[in-house]
Amino acid sequence: MLAFAYDQFLRHSFSTLDQFVEELGDLLKCPVTVENSHHHLLAYSEHGEGTDQARVSTIIGRKVPAPLIHRFWKDGIMASLNQTSEPISIAEIPDMGLGPRVALSVRDQEGRVLGYIWVSETNRTLTAYEQQWLKKAARKAARLMQKANRYKRGEASNEERLWKLLTNTHELGDIPEEVRQEERQSSILLIDLANQLEHMETVQTLFESSNAVLFMFDGEFFIAFIYGKDLRKQVGAFAEKLPDGVHIAAGNPSFAVDGCARAYEQAKALLELKKRFDSELADCLFYYEAGAYKYIQPYEDTAMIAGDHPAIEQLREYDAENQTSLLETLAMYIEKDGHLTAAAKALHVHPNSLQYRLKRIAELTGLHLRNPAERIGLYLDLQRKKAQLSVNSTNGIGNFRVDAPKKKRP
Repeated sequence: MLAFAYDQFLRHSFSTLDQFVEELGDLLKCPVTVENSHHHLLAYSEHGEGTDQARVSTIIGRKVPAPLIHRFWKDGIMASLNQTSEPISIAEIPDMGLGPRVALSVRDQEGRVLGYIWVSETNRTLTAYEQQWLKKAARKAARLMQKANRYKRGEASNEERLWKLLTNTHELGDIPEEVRQEERQSSILLIDLANQLEHMETVQTLFESSNAVLFMFDGEFFIAFIYGKDLRKQVGAFAEKLPDGVHIAAGNPSFAVDGCARAYEQAKALLELKKRFDSELADCLFYYEAGAYKYIQPYEDTAMIAGDHPAIEQLREYDAENQTSLLETLAMYIEKDGHLTAAAKALHVHPNSLQYRLKRIAELTGLHLRNPAERIGLYLDLQRKKAQLSVNSTNGIGNFRVDAPKKKRP
């Protein structure tokens, strides 16, 4: 009987998209909303039970609220909808007033996205059969949208174009014309304003007076698509004008716009690194400039298996028992890339004294400090262990403050 009702719905001839949506909501016993590809509201069923705040806001504003659109893009929901015709189950997002939903794209015969159907599941959950059946309903909706020419309402906003670049779901028209006309390097620039919203106006003005054509604030980061012949100089100019304490990061430049999605992830990764290694990466603007710091996180992920270099604990215990500073010496020597004079100057000791310390370190630990591979491994280990070793990082990786280990009770 239920299958018959769904079949009859598909056979029915609807005169308008509004009629289609209203009867679809009655059939599914769920609120239904249809919007175009730019998130402008096209039609919606009566509220009934199961209406949430996100739906009410969309209906009042005749468009999906911008913060919710940002969230959909950040969570990968929009990218999934644009890449597949399959229904997608969306979990509730309480902080956005959004209940659980099933959504799917509406496409023309050539596969281009015309819009989206959203079915609220706050009142009841659709069955697997109903979800698959919705694909047939979407084809019927496509014909109604094309007939009324309603899917063309509104233009893609710059924010939407930027999100498509960030998720690699863009089309040729989403790429700024200036970049299409001549081959230029491009990248994604992020400015972290999560806890510094008082600087929003300053940053907004900065970009409005630049040649940046695609930029937005997603509630956490100010994001911009940048391009030019000298991106290092361009990003450096932005950094100089930012208020103190505001972090800036850019992904690696690329001549291919397809690299924007990767650059976006790289810029986010660099901002996370700057939170941990603020002084060390203070002058770092692009992801590639982070050097060995780029490998800290993947190294940490395997550290439990690989283990830290035993020399670190050996020297920590030796320093605590003998009131020496061999671990600090080792850290500074590695930071200065094995340059004796530079390390001695940073440690305020004579080069001969440093040579004696290095010899003592080698005797205690068996380290081969002239081996670059071992030095790199130690460098990563020391960075990873900074917090546990109570590091005073005002002078780079050096200045380890070593606390004496607690003596075991007899």
